[in-house]
Amino acid sequence: MEKYPMPPPSRKSLLEPKTSPSEVWQESGKQCVVSDNDPNALIRESVVENVLESMPAGLMIVGKEGRVFQVNALLAAILGFSRDTLLEQGWSVLFIDHPENNDFNDAILDVIQEGRVRQSREVWYARPDGQRFFLKITSSFLRFGGDDWRLVVLVEDMTEFRQMHQREKAALEEKRLAEQQRADSLNNLALSIAHQIRNPIMTIGGFAGLAAKHTDKPEKVAEYLRSVMESAQRLERMAAAVREYVSITPGTFQRLGVQDLLRETVRRVGNNAAHPGRVLQIARSPSPDWAIFADPGLAALALDAVVENAFEASDGMSPGDGNVIIEARETADMIEVRVTDAGRGIPEQDLSFVRDPFFTTKAVGAGMGLAVAQRVMTLHGGDLKITTSPGNGTRVGLFFPRARD
Repeated sequence: MEKYPMPPPSRKSLLEPKTSPSEVWQESGKQCVVSDNDPNALIRESVVENVLESMPAGLMIVGKEGRVFQVNALLAAILGFSRDTLLEQGWSVLFIDHPENNDFNDAILDVIQEGRVRQSREVWYARPDGQRFFLKITSSFLRFGGDDWRLVVLVEDMTEFRQMHQREKAALEEKRLAEQQRADSLNNLALSIAHQIRNPIMTIGGFAGLAAKHTDKPEKVAEYLRSVMESAQRLERMAAAVREYVSITPGTFQRLGVQDLLRETVRRVGNNAAHPGRVLQIARSPSPDWAIFADPGLAALALDAVVENAFEASDGMSPGDGNVIIEARETADMIEVRVTDAGRGIPEQDLSFVRDPFFTTKAVGAGMGLAVAQRVMTLHGGDLKITTSPGNGTRVGLFFPRARD
């Protein structure tokens, strides 16, 4: 299919003289006589016409009072008028009173008013059918002596080029943001590690020093060494959590059925021995057609982390009241996998920190669950949203990009 609906051929020759063939007219200081008896006149006219029609740009020659003297088919197609209309009504009638094309008009008027040559400008143009095109307009003002002049206008459609450029620009910006997010994430991780290891290291150093001072009291040394071992184990857990966190990298993305994803999550972590009496339930089965574009291992890692957090938030509740609900909802571009608990909720002062590495309100644990889930969602181009009400539970939504057919 042609990009532009080509207008019907003009009833007038592109180079049809506006005066009698024997008229003498001035052009760039030279005389040119067109004679009815010139055997080569039709050949020259045909050659010029074919050159104009073969040009990769639209051409229009405008004169005084906006009269259009010449126009090729490509120009007519780009602007959305037939050649007959352009030749008969002229530029000023067709364009000057349309405010949506003020930039297009200014690109031409500026050249006329200032007598410029080879001025280029890129502007948006709205066709009569409502379509918008991004055009490059190159204009030259030619004066023939006295007050007679012509304006030669070349028009190139740059719409596809601009769209490609915008896509490339958006891709580069997305890459820059991803790199910035990764740098910020690593910076936060480094700060969190520095903060978290301080206490265990101080504990190890302090109790090791005490043990060295009390070598004559074996029972005291044994007590100090137990504290040293506990702090060392805490450091080991932190090291393992850091290894898991930094090892989260983009994997193999593929189409994953949401129904299977939820069922596998329930099968895998639905009855957690660490949380007896807690059950993971599917609230409603999603449509078999719903699918996300994700890495299977990373999607499972994020869901497992969120479900584990939900189970921990429900600890202390009576059996049956502390069950966790998992379900899926769709939007135009995303599928939300939602995990809801009926636990204690997140205090308002903690809400802005819960995705930070090592943030935890528990005496035991690394506090990496939501940080891991957030990192996974960032790698997927998705999002993680938290809705909570202290005392009434928390809802965590993982937003995955929809898989396209």
